[in-house]
Amino acid sequence: MIDECILRGGKGNNFATNDNKIFILGRFSDEETNEMIGHLACMVYSMKPCNMYSMPATITNPYDLGNSDRPVIDVYINSPGGSGEILHSISTLLSIAKSRGALVRTTVLGIAASCGSLLAIQGTPGFRIMYSKAYHFVHFGRHGLSARTQEEVNMMAMHITEYTTETLKLYTDHTKLTQRDLDRLTKNECGHLNANECLQYGLCDWVIDDFGKLKQRIANAKKSKQK
Repeated sequence: MIDECILRGGKGNNFATNDNKIFILGRFSDEETNEMIGHLACMVYSMKPCNMYSMPATITNPYDLGNSDRPVIDVYINSPGGSGEILHSISTLLSIAKSRGALVRTTVLGIAASCGSLLAIQGTPGFRIMYSKAYHFVHFGRHGLSARTQEEVNMMAMHITEYTTETLKLYTDHTKLTQRDLDRLTKNECGHLNANECLQYGLCDWVIDDFGKLKQRIANAKKSKQK
C-alpha cells in the first residue's frame, strides 16, 4: 500500500517516503516543505558512503544502474516554485547525498517553475527526466522586501543582486543555457520551455512519452560541476 511507505508527518503536498523518494507537488514554502526537509535530512545522513564511480561509462537507461550499488534518491517535481531559501535547503542536502555517492534522479511530471526548475536541473547528469508534456519555467522570482531607509534599500538591492547571480550560475553550470539565453527567457516572463526545448538546452537528459517509453536523450550534454 502507498500509505505504508509514506513517512509520518507528511501533511502537505511535498513529502518523502521511506524508499528514498521525494515528492515536490506544491509550492516551496514553510507550510508545505519543512517536514519533508527534516525527513530528507534523516535520509541523507543515514546513507553509508559508497563508490560514486561504480557506474557504466555510457548511460543507456536512467533506470538501469547495472551492477552499481549506488543509492538513488528520486525527486518528483510538479511545482509552481516558491521560496529560494527552501530550495537552497533541499539543494544542499542533495549535494551532500551526491558527495556520499548517491545518485539524484529528478523527474518533472508537469510544471517545474522557478525553484522547481532550479531543483530539477541539479539532478545527477544523465538522470534528469521529463514527461513529454511537462515544461520548465525559467524565472528568477519577485522580491517583496520593504525598506525604511536608504541604507536598507542598498542592502536589499545587494541581496537581490547576489541571489540573481547565484541563480544564473546554477543554470550556466548545470545546463547549456548562456547568459544571452537567460536574458531572453526572463524578459517579460517568457521563460517557458517544453520538453524538447529542455533537451536542446540541457535542462534534462531524457523525455518519457505517453506510453512510459524513453523517447530521447541529449548527447554530449554539458557536464555539471557536481558529481
